[in-house]
Amino acid sequence: MTGIPIDVKITEAEERLRTGSCDMVNREIVHQVKMLNQQMLRSLDGLISFKEEILREVTKCRLYTTNYPLLIEHILREAKLYREMIEELEQRGRITAPDQRNLEIFWNQIMMEHAQFIRGLLDPTECDLMDTADGFAKDYCRLLEEAQQQDRKAMNALTARTLQTTKQYQQFKTAGTEGITGCEIRSIILPLLADHVLREANHYLRILEHAQKGRD
Repeated sequence: MTGIPIDVKITEAEERLRTGSCDMVNREIVHQVKMLNQQMLRSLDGLISFKEEILREVTKCRLYTTNYPLLIEHILREAKLYREMIEELEQRGRITAPDQRNLEIFWNQIMMEHAQFIRGLLDPTECDLMDTADGFAKDYCRLLEEAQQQDRKAMNALTARTLQTTKQYQQFKTAGTEGITGCEIRSIILPLLADHVLREANHYLRILEHAQKGRD
């Protein structure tokens, strides 16, 4: 109905992504990646500036949007994190392993806000789904608070709990995406947004699973 095409194969392929190594690196590939990174940095600079302008205009009541101001702040944080990763890749030639505590703080907040957005965009008649989304928002709020107070050397137990919560959350988002695209759930959630938050849950699951394997 929106006219926005959704290639679900991208989401399916992302879910199957696994780390690996490339034995075919040569100067041409290095050059192509560098050019791609430079292009992405220019695009990200423009995108970040655009989002900052929208947020500024919305909060000053000079621009109307159906998006929550928090959602604009949310996608702005994600864009800035992505830019930091590309910038580090360009400067150091690799992305250093991030601190697990800070990583979980960032993504627990993202997951919490997803649940808050979902709850607020569901039709008022979808009481059970609203309660479930609210439950996940509270779960991630607690995980976020614990991660902020946790010692970096004592993250194992919290990461394990976060992994279990995120597995359940990913299943909830999968069912929700299927329900929205199949017109079985009443909401004002765009199918592309539902697919987007599912992809981010898949990404976070991969981060948590990798962290758990590294500690086993």
